[in-house]
Amino acid sequence: MLDIDTYTIIPMIASTIIFVMGISLLTISTPKEPDLRNYRISRRLLAIAYIILALLIQSRIWGETEHNSDMSVEVFTLIAASFQALLFTLSAVTLINPRYITKRWIRMNIIPMLFFSAILVILFFTTVEPYLYPFFGVMLALYCLQLVYYIMIFVKEYSHYRQRLDNYFSGDEYRRLRWVGKAFYMAACVGILSVASLFVNKQVFTAFMITYTTFYVYFALKFINYVTLFHHIAPIISEAENQPSNNHEISVQLRTSLSKWIEKKKFTDPALSLKSLSGELNTNPAYLSRFINTEYGQNFRSWVNSVRISEAQKLILQDSNIPLIEVGEKIGIPSSSTFYRQFVAVTGMTPMEYRRELQHPQQSE
Repeated sequence: MLDIDTYTIIPMIASTIIFVMGISLLTISTPKEPDLRNYRISRRLLAIAYIILALLIQSRIWGETEHNSDMSVEVFTLIAASFQALLFTLSAVTLINPRYITKRWIRMNIIPMLFFSAILVILFFTTVEPYLYPFFGVMLALYCLQLVYYIMIFVKEYSHYRQRLDNYFSGDEYRRLRWVGKAFYMAACVGILSVASLFVNKQVFTAFMITYTTFYVYFALKFINYVTLFHHIAPIISEAENQPSNNHEISVQLRTSLSKWIEKKKFTDPALSLKSLSGELNTNPAYLSRFINTEYGQNFRSWVNSVRISEAQKLILQDSNIPLIEVGEKIGIPSSSTFYRQFVAVTGMTPMEYRRELQHPQQSE
């Protein structure tokens, strides 16, 4: 069984690690590119959240060494967790939609938090016992509502971000920033468990602290390395606001240009994106995306994959012995797993099933 010193040493180590990661987020240099401005803001907010958490852990260590300090730990944990939830949400949403978070949104969220926190602190220090515990319960309920609200915001914006990716890229699953989604939900769990930890024994709290410290290190490193990924997704983050009006003549020209582009099989380029295609067709990426959505009823990614799979079907029909991995490479999908997945999505069957159906059509009837 762990001795009593361990319950002090582990939180001290955890708070030190988290504090160092927070300072790293603040101090590690970032390229002074205008497109990275929101990332720099987001990283500062996240750094503040880390530093708050480190101080929160230290305050808990301090509080538990004092007599009659249980309520102080609960009060300041709840206040810090509330502000930390705000900062984590700000940093995560800013990564996927910089335009969502505005000064007005921040004011609308932070002013009520400051107001209720101030009342809770006043009640605690004035020891108005009949009112402190009920108000603490109210604050706890509001914190739970706050978490639900922030999760709803993130789910909505992350979904829109994924849609923009599908309207821009033809593949490259790694660009979807899935780690941001996972990290946000893990952070939400940490926020819930940080309050729940007030009502558990020291052994459970210590195990929880080790777990979330590991998560915080992982999240900070991912956040710092975001710069290397940013330039791949910059067109999505900095999506043009001005789109040309839907002109019939332009639409006719674009329809003709796309037909010629397909005839030349230029869709077989694995690095194909909405930007590269719009450059070839001398049109605006936003307009081209809207045209494809309207003309074909699909986002850019789905449309490109349907064109590629149609070509794959022709190749299999022309040569029944061609290796399927070669088919995927010829149509611009070098990953065999992605090729199989996209083939099923478009045709409803695997490439092998499609080939067998061509060879033995009577068996499928």
